Amino acid sequence: MATPWRHAALVALIGLGCRDKGDDSPVTDSTPIVTPMGRWEGVTPGGGLGASLASGAGARYAGAPWADGGAVWRLAPEDQLTAVPGLASGAFGRGLAVHDGVLVVGAPLAEDGAGLLWRDGVEEPGAAGQLLGALVRSTPLGLVVSSQGGARLEAEVFDVGARITDAAALDGRLLLGAPAATDAVYDAQDGLWIPRLSPQDEAGAALCVADLDGDGADELAVGAPGMNAVVVLEASASSLAEGRLIQGAGGRFGQALACGAGLLVIGAPLDSDGLRGAVFAVEAGSETLLTLGVGETDGAELGAEVLVEADGAVFAGAPGHNGGAGLVVQLR
Repeated sequence: MATPWRHAALVALIGLGCRDKGDDSPVTDSTPIVTPMGRWEGVTPGGGLGASLASGAGARYAGAPWADGGAVWRLAPEDQLTAVPGLASGAFGRGLAVHDGVLVVGAPLAEDGAGLLWRDGVEEPGAAGQLLGALVRSTPLGLVVSSQGGARLEAEVFDVGARITDAAALDGRLLLGAPAATDAVYDAQDGLWIPRLSPQDEAGAALCVADLDGDGADELAVGAPGMNAVVVLEASASSLAEGRLIQGAGGRFGQALACGAGLLVIGAPLDSDGLRGAVFAVEAGSETLLTLGVGETDGAELGAEVLVEADGAVFAGAPGHNGGAGLVVQLR
């Protein structure tokens, strides 16, 4: 079975520890893995629950976009799932965000590949071939939605000629991750690109912004799963080579990122021989890569998506769990 984050439909959409550069190996904790604080099992075979995650307005949501047209579920108390009434078409739930208190869902394969956005029950179709909504991300600058070859911020369109997989805002600048482009991250404010470390690093696959080191200023974390690494950049940096390198052992470490105050959470969905996946964290002031969780079954791909809430609660998706039904767990 194709793993959820590399699902054929997605192909259609797109075609430990910290170390400074030069250090030899990461410092990884050996603390036993704690039982998840919450656990929501997917109910649709092949649906891939946990392929996307979002929270806001007192609710948490998970997408299951890969079966029966897709679905979005609210993570209800006592590990229960409540269905969100909406489409059952076009990978509904592949893009997911809560923006200004409203749930926004992307269905990029709907309407024969035009894609569409679903905002609290209102549908907004894309143009022919646009694949609207593979990424839906809430930022302080506004809602960012991906489309074929670029993205838009509210009504402003950025055609960058590359697939956009994540977006973040740093110091009033919109940053767009483009892991398959010549450079890694597009700075929409000045139209310049942040160069990558190597042609195969896939840097830009994931982005997040927060004050990660406790110095009072935000930093940008850039996932580079092609080299199993994350690079943390100061706002003034113009190249990944200027950043702090956090190196993982493998498993597409850096495929997913989530940031909170003093906390960077990193997904490695292909970690371990059985592709169970794992989730790691780096805390401010620490040089240790904490292991927060590992996948429960072969092929689980825990860490395909991660989420950090304002209070430090950490959630992770394992869309390949139980043959692809998927799973979401709370790890903190």
